[in-house]
Amino acid sequence: MLKLKYLFENFDLAKNCIELWDHDPEHLEETLGWFRISSNAVYPFRQKDGLCFLRLCPAEEKPLADVESEIAIIQWLRAEGFPAMEPVPMKDGRLCARLATPWGGHVASCFRQVAGKPLEDIPAAPALVEGYGRCLGQLHRLMQACPYGNQRRSHRELLRETEQRLATHQAPPALLDCCRSVEHQLSLLPITKDNYGLIHYDFEPDNVFCDPQTGLFAVIDFDDMLRCWYALDVVRALDGLCDVGGDTDTPCQLPDYDPAALFLRGYRTVRSFTDADEAALPVMRRLVQLVEYAGLLHVLSEEVQHPPEWMVQLRWRLEEKMRWLAGELEM
Repeated sequence: MLKLKYLFENFDLAKNCIELWDHDPEHLEETLGWFRISSNAVYPFRQKDGLCFLRLCPAEEKPLADVESEIAIIQWLRAEGFPAMEPVPMKDGRLCARLATPWGGHVASCFRQVAGKPLEDIPAAPALVEGYGRCLGQLHRLMQACPYGNQRRSHRELLRETEQRLATHQAPPALLDCCRSVEHQLSLLPITKDNYGLIHYDFEPDNVFCDPQTGLFAVIDFDDMLRCWYALDVVRALDGLCDVGGDTDTPCQLPDYDPAALFLRGYRTVRSFTDADEAALPVMRRLVQLVEYAGLLHVLSEEVQHPPEWMVQLRWRLEEKMRWLAGELEM
């Protein structure tokens, strides 16, 4: 998530940037109202062949090189037949750019809407969950061969950033000790071409779509990719299984329904997931929790003067999440 100060909508900025893309001006006011802001500000707009999403991030929060490597990997995956979201070029053909605007420097890119609904909006079912696991297995199998993987940072760089944030923002000593413990545990794990490589990092039900009519999957939000153990993607997906169908009124009631087993069965139809991989899941979960805690420290590090009520409530929820994470990590 971006720092709180960046969570305000800026329709003038969005309109300024959207001019760089072909767009339908007639419905722009309507579609901009569907914006959302989290790790990026995302503003929808229409082209003649469908809905697109302008993605903006303050330049101080994300280097242009990160977006360039993300798009290169997405294009490679799409060329290999994987259903990753489609980058949309600007009028001049560029797929991303660092823009100097009256509101400061921003890194801009754009992606076309994918087919289907996010898994969190589809009733849970065995075939859906097994397909979810198979989709991640397919992604990992391809990522093993991706020629652009070395352009993304490794788990070691992620750990260094996490420890730096914990120290800078004076996290409790127990969490710094936990960070060092996780770093030590990770140093003991083998790194091979079969268990370590490029991962999505955010392969959760809100970023994976399925078309109920065709059963085909599509994946979005690749901007957090890094080089790490494939087990980290697996544990994040497993921990997110409770959100599959989470916004529906028809939870799966089958007596033998075991979503984790179904997910792993789907994954294993495409690539191996060994007992050693499964044994690494607890430390991967602790790594994710540490990174999330340190990220929230960063998000909350600057006070917003006279925050609106929604931001006051958001800060409270994020602080509650930090307290929960701290409790999990200190166990």
